[in-house]
Amino acid sequence: MLRFLYNYSLSIIWGILMLLLMGLPSDDLPNTNYFEGFDKLAHCGFFFVFTVLLLRGFILQWKGRGSKIKTFIVVLFVTSFLAFGTEAIQLYFSFGRMADWWDIFADYMGIGMALMAYLLLHQRKQGY
Repeated sequence: MLRFLYNYSLSIIWGILMLLLMGLPSDDLPNTNYFEGFDKLAHCGFFFVFTVLLLRGFILQWKGRGSKIKTFIVVLFVTSFLAFGTEAIQLYFSFGRMADWWDIFADYMGIGMALMAYLLLHQRKQGY
């Protein structure tokens, strides 16, 4: 259990940070209108980093010998759940914030970039 928590600790911390930031009321957030679409870029970046950290946890947990397809599917499921979960939090529990389908699209862009990089760049270790 400790090994599991150690391997996934960065992704757990990043996920909690994402939930906190995306669940805050809009009055508590600083003005981030630096340019049009900054919000979507932030969503894409947050989910890219989260997906990379989650993939890192899988690689460490399985010592680089896990199935690429199984890892891909599990990470896609977990990140999809978090993408829809953050929008549900914004819709139902956060005052002054609205859920937006374009936010989910931006989330999936970040998720997709990380998963494609994993499929293209990660090489499985050969068994002993």
